[in-house]
Amino acid sequence: MTDPRKLPEMPALMIAGPGELHEEDLDVVGQQVIAHYGDVWVEIHNRVVDRVGELVGAADRPYLMPGTGTLGLDAAVANLFTEGDRVVVPNTGFFGIRLIEVARAHRLKVDKVDVEIGSPVDPAAVAARVEGAAGVLMVHVETATGIRHPIEEVAKIANDAGALFMVDGIASVGGELVNVDRDGIDALVTGTQKGLEAPPGLGIVAFGPRGRERVDAHVPPHSWYLDLQRWDWYRAEWPHHPHPVTMPTNLFLALASSVDRILEAGLEAWVGKRAALAKKLRQDLQELGLELVAAPGYESNLVTAIYVDDPPSVVKSLIANDGIMISGGLEPLATQVVRIGLMGRTATEEWVDRVVAGVKAALAS
Repeated sequence: MTDPRKLPEMPALMIAGPGELHEEDLDVVGQQVIAHYGDVWVEIHNRVVDRVGELVGAADRPYLMPGTGTLGLDAAVANLFTEGDRVVVPNTGFFGIRLIEVARAHRLKVDKVDVEIGSPVDPAAVAARVEGAAGVLMVHVETATGIRHPIEEVAKIANDAGALFMVDGIASVGGELVNVDRDGIDALVTGTQKGLEAPPGLGIVAFGPRGRERVDAHVPPHSWYLDLQRWDWYRAEWPHHPHPVTMPTNLFLALASSVDRILEAGLEAWVGKRAALAKKLRQDLQELGLELVAAPGYESNLVTAIYVDDPPSVVKSLIANDGIMISGGLEPLATQVVRIGLMGRTATEEWVDRVVAGVKAALAS
């Protein structure tokens, strides 16, 4: 049995999430646990919540909930929609299917929009289904394909039709420019472990004005934990403990460190730098004769998916020979692609050069 106090040497992560922590964040997360209530904690908690709101462009204060991005999806759907509501959901791939499954778990009627592999969601296809729908649920960056989908265009279609627009930004926030209030997003969900470059363990839900209005007017869901009106009550009535559950304080501290780094660099500059690095990775891979999954102009900054003949052998070769772990494929491309993540400590030109050299060697072996 592996001793958690003495792990074996592990490969460097260039997977599709999570990313490796920066050294300064490692120092923060390794501090002694502090109480999740009281003056010091409340100041830290409120500052992190406000900084996350600034990063995602939401004037309404977001929720940071112990769990994952998928927990955030569950919470958003539970507080925006009612059993029997019809929602339009593009099937973007593995995580588009997950959105469909979450919606069905809440007994919503799902109107699925098919999306061609390699292509972005067609806004016209959404527009053809949106009339009379309660909402549109959509993945921004599909982790399975590395495609960035056009949320701004779809937001306008949903807004014009009076449908709520909910975005899965788990693989985009921090690596793409996303602004809840500016872009007409009613609910944005993300997690801490990808573009925000913090440890996994917190789900984030942010609402625009229409989303906030719906949450306030909605009949509370059949869940104690996911009831955001309950979370609001604690914010208002328990200012010394502004959440209904115990918070993972060390994860908050690491997130605070990471979000500060991003905002101090300037969000546009930060995303621009990551976009330039992703472009270099794609060009270097294409020079090896490899084909990208994503259509030109729709490639994401955090995840790059490429077709290879034998994905498992490429993944194993990089671990064995280069000490780098990349990701294999997910449906609908589980046996056709490998995926490389640009997140955290290894999102540098040096590591891009190393991973491309490792892919080249794997293909030649």
